[in-house]
Amino acid sequence: MTDQILCEVRFQEDETRQSPGRLTGTLINFGEVASDRRERFAPGSIYFPDRGLIINEQHNRQSPILIAHPIVEARSIRVDEPFPDTTRGRDAATSMRLGILTGLSLEFYAEQEERQAGNRVVTKAFAPRAGLVDVPSYTGSQAEVRNKVWRLSKEDLLRWR
Repeated sequence: MTDQILCEVRFQEDETRQSPGRLTGTLINFGEVASDRRERFAPGSIYFPDRGLIINEQHNRQSPILIAHPIVEARSIRVDEPFPDTTRGRDAATSMRLGILTGLSLEFYAEQEERQAGNRVVTKAFAPRAGLVDVPSYTGSQAEVRNKVWRLSKEDLLRWR
């Protein structure tokens, strides 16, 4: 059975202009209890495929967006990847700009778990995929869109008339 966890995600412009923007966010904060179930992850409990984590739109395997290489830290796991310059990449970036897709949801297979104070504590899990989603499960899982501010000169504005 695949479980899901929803977490923070952010969007910012790709200043290299090689993609429609960057997906940055938190896949999971270790120790945080989900808002929709009594579940949390022990530090260092999650591992990923060597090739990276596939991120789909709303967990739909027919709508892959990109492959991310998670950044494992002491208290959390984050992603920071450019969206590909594909239809799905551009659509995902637009959906984030519009506030439609605002969270990440980790898909995982729990291999080891225990109960502590009424909570399911996952101590080992394999996570091959995640979803860019509209409703995150974790309270701190809010998306942020960062847009580069463009300043146009008077000459640039006149050219567009």
